[in-house]
Amino acid sequence: MKALNKKQTIIAVAAAVVVVFGVTASMMSSAGKKKTLGYYEDLKEQFFLTDVLNEGDVSYSIFSGNLTVDEPEIRLVAAQTNGAQGFLKGMLSLLGGANGASNETGLAGWSRYLLNASTGGGNAGGVYLKADSLKISRSGDSKDGEIRVQLKGLDMANPYISHAGSEVVLVSEVADEIQPRAELDANGRVVNSNYSWGSNIVSRLPFAGAFLSTATGDVGVRVDLDFTLKRSDDGEGKMKFVVVHRNDGSETGRITREAEFATLPPLDDVQELLKGAYSGFIMGAYSTSMGQSVLADAAANFARKAKVANYSLTYKGFDQLEDGFKEYQSATKRQDFEGYCEQTGLSGYQNDFGAKAKKHNDSECGIAQKLVSEGKFTEDYTFKEDKSLFAGLFVSKSYTLETN
Repeated sequence: MKALNKKQTIIAVAAAVVVVFGVTASMMSSAGKKKTLGYYEDLKEQFFLTDVLNEGDVSYSIFSGNLTVDEPEIRLVAAQTNGAQGFLKGMLSLLGGANGASNETGLAGWSRYLLNASTGGGNAGGVYLKADSLKISRSGDSKDGEIRVQLKGLDMANPYISHAGSEVVLVSEVADEIQPRAELDANGRVVNSNYSWGSNIVSRLPFAGAFLSTATGDVGVRVDLDFTLKRSDDGEGKMKFVVVHRNDGSETGRITREAEFATLPPLDDVQELLKGAYSGFIMGAYSTSMGQSVLADAAANFARKAKVANYSLTYKGFDQLEDGFKEYQSATKRQDFEGYCEQTGLSGYQNDFGAKAKKHNDSECGIAQKLVSEGKFTEDYTFKEDKSLFAGLFVSKSYTLETN
């Protein structure tokens, strides 16, 4: 170093820093990638996706901590195969005996609404999901950490699917099979389609705002979902779930859910509860009653373990609803929004989480009406301390609710 001049010394030091940074970054990238990839593989296994998920390129960014899966695609048939039909019928008879006289309120009614909306009233074809990318990151540990999952460009253009054996069939793949077919049989009758079409659960999920795009006929919509869950070592936590609807790249509407938790179960436990909810939707493809029991049980388990300080829900945008309502008024000469809801299939179901006492309508129809009249729909819940979410909603109704 003594033989080097000042300029050469600076260059040498800079080069050394670059090498050290490069080695450190490589080590961090390798460790972060290994941890996140392991988490991703665990998710696939826990959520039964190993055999039904097709993946594009899988990459990892040291700067964002994101593991990115390009063009993820899930094809899952709701066919009763390998003895599943007999098993489910047996379970249904048991559940029917236990729950046949139960009151459809609270979580039971809410879960039945979700499943009926998602399966088109019981005729489910299965699950078809295709998106531009899936991004996953997890930092920290189960007690003090963060989970973030982003699904970008979810294609909502396949509301109906069928199957050939265990293979999902899309309408676009067998367009010539859709009735009425061009050919006639020997008796001059139109030849029936070889496929029985059912609902694609993914394109009908209410919490993703599917009921709004269905009502407006916006079949070209793509949806971005962004879910973040944080937990600190003392058990407090935060959740944010943002759903953005886009058409031709432009945002048409946004749904935002946020919550602050006074007490949140460890993140690994939350993951198990989410798995239970996911299982409820899959079982709901076979039977609404079966799925309802699983989904309600998963939601109740979470609600008993969590204490929520506040929760907010906001819908904004979706201007196509106003255009649709004006067309309805012009065509029918009627002014009632309920008639428009009936025509477009918007549900009138309201949960009994206390909203009715405020003369506040939280049904699909009620949300749509607020979007048309005010451009937004808002709910803000503030819960009293030292009560679980379940107790605060269903036992003593210990919260305040502000709406627009």
